[in-house]
Amino acid sequence: MSFKILYQEGTDVAANIYSVAAYVDSFAEQLGLTQLTLDPGGFTSAVAALKMPDFPHRDGLEKASPFKKAAHFFVWFVASKPIIDPLPSDVIPQDLAAVPNHQNSIFAYHMAIDCLHKAELHKNGQVVMLENKIKVSKHFFCDFVETFSSVVPAHHFKAVSLLFEQLAYKANPSAPYPEVI
Repeated sequence: MSFKILYQEGTDVAANIYSVAAYVDSFAEQLGLTQLTLDPGGFTSAVAALKMPDFPHRDGLEKASPFKKAAHFFVWFVASKPIIDPLPSDVIPQDLAAVPNHQNSIFAYHMAIDCLHKAELHKNGQVVMLENKIKVSKHFFCDFVETFSSVVPAHHFKAVSLLFEQLAYKANPSAPYPEVI
Protein backbone atom coordinates (compact mmCIF):
# COMPACT_ATOMS: atom_id res chain seq x y z
CA MET A 1 0.00 0.00 0.00
CA SER A 2 1.26 3.48 -0.68
CA PHE A 3 0.06 7.03 -0.38
CA LYS A 4 0.05 7.22 -4.16
CA ILE A 5 -2.94 4.89 -3.98
CA LEU A 6 -4.75 6.58 -1.09
CA TYR A 7 -4.08 10.20 -1.97
CA GLN A 8 -3.81 10.00 -5.75
CA GLU A 9 -5.30 13.01 -7.49
CA GLY A 10 -8.52 12.18 -9.24
CA THR A 11 -9.34 9.06 -7.23
CA ASP A 12 -12.78 8.98 -5.74
CA VAL A 13 -14.06 7.58 -2.47
CA ALA A 14 -15.09 4.29 -4.13
CA ALA A 15 -11.55 3.68 -5.42
CA ASN A 16 -10.11 4.49 -2.00
CA ILE A 17 -12.64 2.21 -0.28
CA TYR A 18 -11.52 -0.61 -2.55
CA SER A 19 -7.81 0.05 -1.80
CA VAL A 20 -8.29 0.19 1.97
CA ALA A 21 -10.64 -2.82 1.94
CA ALA A 22 -8.06 -4.84 -0.01
CA TYR A 23 -5.41 -3.92 2.57
CA VAL A 24 -7.68 -4.77 5.51
CA ASP A 25 -8.54 -8.12 3.93
CA SER A 26 -4.90 -8.94 3.23
CA PHE A 27 -3.74 -7.93 6.72
CA ALA A 28 -6.55 -9.90 8.35
CA GLU A 29 -5.49 -12.93 6.31
CA GLN A 30 -1.88 -12.49 7.49
CA LEU A 31 -3.17 -12.54 11.07
CA GLY A 32 -4.96 -15.81 10.32
CA LEU A 33 -8.43 -14.29 10.57
CA THR A 34 -11.11 -15.88 8.43
CA GLN A 35 -13.83 -13.40 9.34
CA LEU A 36 -13.81 -9.71 10.15
CA THR A 37 -16.97 -7.74 10.87
CA LEU A 38 -16.96 -4.22 9.45
CA ASP A 39 -19.24 -1.26 9.99
CA PRO A 40 -19.94 0.01 6.45
CA GLY A 41 -20.68 3.54 7.70
CA GLY A 42 -17.50 3.68 9.77
CA PHE A 43 -15.47 2.26 6.92
CA THR A 44 -16.85 4.80 4.43
CA SER A 45 -16.32 7.62 6.93
CA ALA A 46 -12.69 6.64 7.51
CA VAL A 47 -11.92 6.50 3.81
CA ALA A 48 -13.91 9.63 2.90
CA ALA A 49 -11.78 11.58 5.39
CA LEU A 50 -8.77 11.02 3.11
CA LYS A 51 -10.12 13.62 0.70
CA MET A 52 -11.50 16.14 3.19
CA PRO A 53 -11.39 19.64 1.72
CA ASP A 54 -10.09 21.00 5.03
CA PHE A 55 -7.05 18.71 5.35
CA PRO A 56 -5.28 19.83 8.54
CA HIS A 57 -2.13 21.25 6.95
CA ARG A 58 -1.76 24.92 6.14
CA ASP A 59 -0.74 24.20 2.52
CA GLY A 60 -3.40 21.52 2.02
CA LEU A 61 -3.27 17.86 1.12
CA GLU A 62 -1.07 18.16 -1.96
CA LYS A 63 1.85 19.73 -0.07
CA ALA A 64 1.47 17.73 3.14
CA SER A 65 4.33 15.45 4.14
CA PRO A 66 3.83 11.69 4.14
CA PHE A 67 3.87 11.88 7.95
CA LYS A 68 0.87 14.20 7.96
CA LYS A 69 -0.91 11.97 5.45
CA ALA A 70 -0.16 8.89 7.57
CA ALA A 71 -1.37 10.61 10.72
CA HIS A 72 -4.51 11.91 9.01
CA PHE A 73 -5.36 8.43 7.77
CA PHE A 74 -4.53 6.87 11.16
CA VAL A 75 -6.61 9.21 13.34
CA TRP A 76 -9.67 9.04 11.09
CA PHE A 77 -9.54 5.27 10.68
CA VAL A 78 -9.27 4.73 14.45
CA ALA A 79 -11.92 7.33 15.29
CA SER A 80 -14.36 5.95 12.68
CA LYS A 81 -14.12 2.44 14.19
CA PRO A 82 -14.75 0.53 10.96
CA ILE A 83 -13.67 -2.83 12.41
CA ILE A 84 -16.28 -3.96 14.91
CA ASP A 85 -14.96 -7.15 16.50
CA PRO A 86 -11.96 -7.09 18.83
CA LEU A 87 -9.07 -9.19 17.58
CA PRO A 88 -8.69 -12.64 19.16
CA SER A 89 -6.18 -12.77 21.99
CA ASP A 90 -4.12 -15.40 20.18
CA VAL A 91 -3.17 -12.95 17.39
CA ILE A 92 -2.34 -9.85 19.47
CA PRO A 93 -0.14 -9.18 22.48
CA GLN A 94 -2.01 -10.07 25.69
CA ASP A 95 -1.57 -6.48 26.92
CA LEU A 96 -3.94 -5.29 24.20
CA ALA A 97 -6.85 -7.71 24.62
CA ALA A 98 -8.62 -5.47 27.14
CA VAL A 99 -7.99 -2.20 25.25
CA PRO A 100 -11.24 -0.97 23.66
CA ASN A 101 -10.93 -0.33 19.92
CA HIS A 102 -7.50 -1.95 19.77
CA GLN A 103 -8.42 -3.59 16.45
CA ASN A 104 -8.77 -0.28 14.63
CA SER A 105 -5.61 1.15 16.16
CA ILE A 106 -3.66 -1.99 15.16
CA PHE A 107 -4.91 -2.04 11.58
CA ALA A 108 -4.46 1.72 11.11
CA TYR A 109 -0.94 1.62 12.57
CA HIS A 110 0.14 -1.10 10.16
CA MET A 111 -1.47 0.61 7.17
CA ALA A 112 0.21 3.92 8.02
CA ILE A 113 3.62 2.28 8.55
CA ASP A 114 3.30 0.35 5.29
CA CYS A 115 2.43 3.58 3.47
CA LEU A 116 5.44 5.36 4.93
CA HIS A 117 7.79 2.63 3.70
CA LYS A 118 9.29 3.93 0.42
CA ALA A 119 7.41 7.24 0.77
CA GLU A 120 9.10 10.28 -0.71
CA LEU A 121 9.97 13.47 1.15
CA HIS A 122 10.63 16.74 -0.66
CA LYS A 123 13.32 18.60 1.23
CA ASN A 124 15.29 21.58 -0.02
CA GLY A 125 14.55 20.76 -3.64
CA GLN A 126 15.62 17.13 -3.21
CA VAL A 127 13.59 13.94 -3.08
CA VAL A 128 14.44 11.65 -0.18
CA MET A 129 12.94 8.17 -0.07
CA LEU A 130 12.20 6.41 3.22
CA GLU A 131 13.97 3.18 2.24
CA ASN A 132 13.75 1.44 5.61
CA LYS A 133 10.49 0.34 7.15
CA ILE A 134 9.66 1.53 10.65
CA LYS A 135 10.13 -1.12 13.31
CA VAL A 136 9.30 -0.75 16.99
CA SER A 137 9.51 -2.91 20.08
CA LYS A 138 6.52 -4.90 21.30
CA HIS A 139 6.45 -2.64 24.37
CA PHE A 140 6.29 0.53 22.24
CA PHE A 141 3.66 -1.00 19.95
CA CYS A 142 1.40 -1.95 22.87
CA ASP A 143 1.74 1.51 24.42
CA PHE A 144 1.07 3.17 21.05
CA VAL A 145 -2.07 1.11 20.41
CA GLU A 146 -3.39 1.74 23.91
CA THR A 147 -2.57 5.46 23.80
CA PHE A 148 -4.25 6.09 20.47
CA SER A 149 -7.16 3.64 20.57
CA SER A 150 -9.51 6.46 21.61
CA VAL A 151 -8.09 9.15 19.36
CA VAL A 152 -9.91 12.38 18.53
CA PRO A 153 -8.70 13.53 15.08
CA ALA A 154 -8.61 17.26 15.84
CA HIS A 155 -6.65 16.68 19.06
CA HIS A 156 -4.29 13.87 18.07
CA PHE A 157 -3.42 14.51 14.41
CA LYS A 158 -0.34 16.62 15.11
CA ALA A 159 1.04 14.35 17.86
CA VAL A 160 0.65 11.24 15.68
CA SER A 161 2.24 13.07 12.75
CA LEU A 162 5.28 14.04 14.83
CA LEU A 163 5.57 10.52 16.20
CA PHE A 164 5.46 8.94 12.72
CA GLU A 165 8.05 11.47 11.54
CA GLN A 166 10.47 10.63 14.32
CA LEU A 167 9.98 6.87 13.89
CA ALA A 168 10.68 7.19 10.16
CA TYR A 169 13.77 9.30 10.82
CA LYS A 170 15.04 6.76 13.33
CA ALA A 171 14.68 4.02 10.70
CA ASN A 172 16.13 6.25 7.96
CA PRO A 173 19.03 8.23 9.50
CA SER A 174 19.81 10.12 6.30
CA ALA A 175 16.27 11.50 5.98
CA PRO A 176 15.84 14.04 8.82
CA TYR A 177 16.58 17.70 8.82
CA PRO A 178 19.79 18.61 10.68
CA GLU A 179 19.37 18.65 14.44
CA VAL A 180 19.98 22.14 15.75
CA ILE A 181 18.21 22.39 19.10
